[in-house]
This record gives sequence, structure tokens and C-alpha cells, in this order.
Amino acid sequence: MKVALITLTRGGLDLAMNLREYDDIDIYTHKENESEYAELIKLPLRDNIKKLMDDYDMLIFIMATGIVVRLIAPHIKHKSVDPGVIVIDEHGKYVISLLSGHLGGANDYTTRIADFLDANAVITTSSDVNNTLAVDTLAMKLGCYIDDFNDAKDVTAHIVNGENIGIISNIEISIDLPKNFIRIDEDNISHSIEKHNIKGLIVIEGNIIKADCQVSYLYKRNITLGIGCKRGKTKEQITKELLMVLEDLKMNINRISRISTVEVKKDEKGIIELARSLKVPMDIVTLDEIREVQYLFHGSDFVERTIGVTCVSEPCGYLSSNRGECILNKVKANGITISLWKNKEEI
Repeated sequence: MKVALITLTRGGLDLAMNLREYDDIDIYTHKENESEYAELIKLPLRDNIKKLMDDYDMLIFIMATGIVVRLIAPHIKHKSVDPGVIVIDEHGKYVISLLSGHLGGANDYTTRIADFLDANAVITTSSDVNNTLAVDTLAMKLGCYIDDFNDAKDVTAHIVNGENIGIISNIEISIDLPKNFIRIDEDNISHSIEKHNIKGLIVIEGNIIKADCQVSYLYKRNITLGIGCKRGKTKEQITKELLMVLEDLKMNINRISRISTVEVKKDEKGIIELARSLKVPMDIVTLDEIREVQYLFHGSDFVERTIGVTCVSEPCGYLSSNRGECILNKVKANGITISLWKNKEEI
């Protein structure tokens, strides 16, 4: 997780130096507080916020909450893509989870750095203050994505109100669930809903069902994208080809858990930006690693003459998925080659 801390005062910088001992944090400050451990940021601060929100997973501001609200407000998009935002007072007494408490991880990070600073964690999300589990938190803990955030919000409202929630899951759930989460039989949904007075359902890695209550669907992020491309392909060009492939498979792009490519493409801007936009890691596979498995796939003499191996997309996806199951053999279009793999741990 990439974390940035922004402060404009000497007291804030001192606190930031303390937080550097807890985590690997990029610190930004004004030139009047120059430090070898901090990067200088130009004023006005509002001119830098969009880039910071795009580049980092978590932003920590040591300044007044009102200032931070005004700074980030024009750039807030949706809880599924916004970074976590935390505000700390200059004396380190209060650590406030301001934005993306669940999916952005701000609540968890707030609690941890508050413990480190011996400060008071300020968390206001209803599910947390009621010591229960929101749908988006469950999705994050299970490594799933949420199919429809409005459905998730409605089911979470039932959870917070203490009403019974049914769970249908085709994956193992290793975390403790609240007492009002009830496992129900997919073959006898109507009976279970009536018997347990179920007000909402959470279906994990399952099919669309008919039920007389609100249903929220979660799907595992368990697909590796193996990719190769000609030099200079943009994120938009790659995304266009990827979405066409996924549409044919009826697969949501959010199922992708990582992107894998060959070492000679490690600086390919389009691939890097795609990984960043999806907030997934980018695996780099060496030429030697590919040579060990390339015999398994149909290769190209041209590709071998160009980069030293016969193929890229399939061996990269295969290796990064832990030699997983091929969902889609390589598809080539407009100088972009794509393959999709189900990660082995999910098979």
C-alpha cells in the first residue's frame, strides 16, 4: 500500500517523522520545513491533491479537518476507487478516518496508527461503532468485489439494525461473522428466509437467485491478466481490448487480482497505468522464467527474435496465477495480447 502524508507546519513534520518509524510513508511538506526525509510540495496545496489521490492508496493530512474536506471534495469519485483519507491534529491526539473507511482501509489504518501514537481513533461508520460487519468490509476481508453498491448499502442497513442476514457462499469463509449472519441452504432459500426472518442476503461466488429480500452479490478477485503489447500502447487502448474480451466472457473487470507481463515491458506506461487504475499489483516475469515454460504454449519466431522468448501473455499469466487454470487462451488484437487465468489457490 502506498501512503502519503501531507503537512505544512514544523509541528506536523515532527509528528510525520515519528510515523515514519511505523510505516513506509512518503512525506510532503512546504519549503519552509525542508527536511531530507520529505519531498517539497508547491502551494497552493489544492493544485496537488488530484495527483496525490490518483497515485496513493492512503493519504494522511496533519492539519484541520475542514481544510482537508475542501481540498479533497472536488476529486471524490466513489468508495470503490477513492483512496483512504485520514486526518491527524498537529499534537497527535486524534486520528480521524475521513474517507473510504472500509474499502479504502482508512478505518483499519486509523486504528493502527492511533495505537502507535497512543492517540484517540475517531471512526464514525455505523457498522464499526455498532461492532458489526458491513458488506463492503466483508468484501474487503474476503478479497471480493461488490457487484452493486446500492444493494450492498441496503443489506448493510439491515445488518446495522441488527436484523438477520442470510449468507450463501461457494468459497470458504475463515473470518468470524456476526451472530445475525445465518448460513442458509441455497436449495431451500424461501424456507430459510421465512424460518429465520431473513431481511437481506449476501451471495458470494454464486448465481443470481430469486429471493423475497434484498440481495448483495460478492465475487472473488481471483483472475490474473497475462499481457504483452507493442511499445507505446496506452492504458485506454489496452482497456478497450480487455473490456471486449471480458464482455464475451460475461466477466467483470474487477475480478482481475493482478496483471502479469515480461521484464522487458516493466516500464510500459499503458500496462503500469492499467494496474494502477485497477489498484492491483503488476507482476514482472523474467525471460529465464518464461523460457522454462514456454514449450507449453504456441509461440512465435518473430517474438523470439524480438525479445528472446517465443511468447509472453500466456506464460506470464500461467506463472503469476501459480500455474492456475486457463480461462482464456491468448487473444491478439491491435498489437495487444491478452490471456486470463484463474489463480490456483481458488481452484
